[in-house]
Amino acid sequence: MAKKSASSQRKHRPINVRRQLQKLQPHDASWRLNFTGIVVGLVFFCVSHTPSLLPVAPLFQGAIAGISFAVGYGLGVALSWTVRLLVGKELPAAVKSAAWWLVRIATPVLAIAYSIWAASWQNSVRSIMGEPALVERHIAESLAIAVVVGTLCVTAGRLIAWAIRRVSTFVSKWIPARLSIGVGIVVVGVVLYWVYSGILVTAFVKVTNDIYRNNNAKTNAHATKPQDMLHAGGNGSLISWDSLGRQGRNFIGRGPSQQQITDFSGIPAKQPIRVYAGLDSADAPKSRAQLAVRELKRTGAFERKVLCVITPTGTGWIEPQSADSLEYMWNGDTALVAMQYSYLPSWISFLVDQQNAVEAGQELFDAVYQEWQQIPSGERPKLIVYGLSLGAYGGQGAFSGADDLQNRTDGALFVGSPSHSQPWLRFTEGRDAGSPEWQPVYQSGRAVQFAANEKDIAATQSRWQGSRTLYLQHASDPVVWWNTKLILQKPGWLAPRGDDISPNMRWYPFVTFFQTSADQLFATSVPAGHGHNYSDVIVAAWATITQPEQWNHEKTAHLQQIINSYAIE
Repeated sequence: MAKKSASSQRKHRPINVRRQLQKLQPHDASWRLNFTGIVVGLVFFCVSHTPSLLPVAPLFQGAIAGISFAVGYGLGVALSWTVRLLVGKELPAAVKSAAWWLVRIATPVLAIAYSIWAASWQNSVRSIMGEPALVERHIAESLAIAVVVGTLCVTAGRLIAWAIRRVSTFVSKWIPARLSIGVGIVVVGVVLYWVYSGILVTAFVKVTNDIYRNNNAKTNAHATKPQDMLHAGGNGSLISWDSLGRQGRNFIGRGPSQQQITDFSGIPAKQPIRVYAGLDSADAPKSRAQLAVRELKRTGAFERKVLCVITPTGTGWIEPQSADSLEYMWNGDTALVAMQYSYLPSWISFLVDQQNAVEAGQELFDAVYQEWQQIPSGERPKLIVYGLSLGAYGGQGAFSGADDLQNRTDGALFVGSPSHSQPWLRFTEGRDAGSPEWQPVYQSGRAVQFAANEKDIAATQSRWQGSRTLYLQHASDPVVWWNTKLILQKPGWLAPRGDDISPNMRWYPFVTFFQTSADQLFATSVPAGHGHNYSDVIVAAWATITQPEQWNHEKTAHLQQIINSYAIE
């Protein structure tokens, strides 16, 4: 039998994994950039400049681009490693040299070109939202920041890869080389997770707790201790002023006066009732809720026309436009009650204690409902539920679905509800066929409806049956649409998309997730009617939910003018 040729022997020779692993070790070429990593990273860098939901400042555009490049680079390196380990072959030197020259030319050209195009794309989004256009210097700023952030992220990734190689090489002395790579990944991954969760997160939570605990003890200049008996912390109150926390004192110590409401309506108004239980008012959520109910009874809140149960945002903040609108609309014949569950900003509270929001929403509503249902049906106030952002997430936690909301409330208003909220998610996923994800129709709008503007709200009138639950949400609100599924899954809210989403926005794996994450930082700073800013429709929303007698469009417009004059807090 003829001997096999040398080339045939090479072709069928088993891959020496240990040798391939050694090629990846940190010797003279260990810190060279990876070709596939650069190519994939450049693709991620370019698409990260395409528009997202909201206008992005140059600083954050550069950061997103740098992070995107680093993630793409890491994926490219992983792909390169996998191919080299499995195939065990290298391209001819001439081909590799030509490819490297092409990358050296294409990288700066495409980076500059996409940075310039990004300004144009960003200006298209700014035009939709009525914001000023970017100027030329912003292009240079964004590109410089992208280079710095990308370099730092890639360096960190390469240090992690170096650690994996070192561990893999060490253990490959005793176990198969293929298995040693997995061991290296697991060992380094466990160490990084321990550092992240055991050191970094712990330190972060401690520092932020210290900062915001001190902040919670402060009092805003315009918040003054009430002297009447109809506010928590005032004369005869069961809840001390000092225990309310900063945002509780801000809520109790301001708001429209009886005279201001009278001036608006032209009819003698009642002094609104406001009750708030801070974290220091009682030692547990259930105790705080029970204390708040006793305070409601003391003030005569169950004798008012409207009783609104509010779940605040993470810091305990309650949007003044929403609270004041309801009091003006009902001529002061209202009682508002809320309790604090955290003093951390919503985004931090979501990361470390989001369940506290749900527990607070459940405990407070259940305590109020238990007292409210004992009152004869003809003598009860309207029982309304309200929540904004993380407050909407927590406030919904007391209800299992549409029937529960209808059976136990006279209406609910949830504004900018995060995508992980329930039952919001069930309503959205169970929407009627043909309705878009960003404005779903659920069971023909019988009990639950969604709206983005005053026109949408007006269109809901003919569909309601019984008590009403309204969700305010904009197609461009990143707080509503952000979730980790964006990493690998195209969102339904882009097909079809809302009117205030740029026609140039596209979904890209990983990149859209980073863009939407950054968008949340600007969600409340965009003009009303976009992003997470709903102040321009709050009056129309309350009118639809609570249905005050002898109310009309002119009164809505007049009250909205008052609300629009509020300074952003």
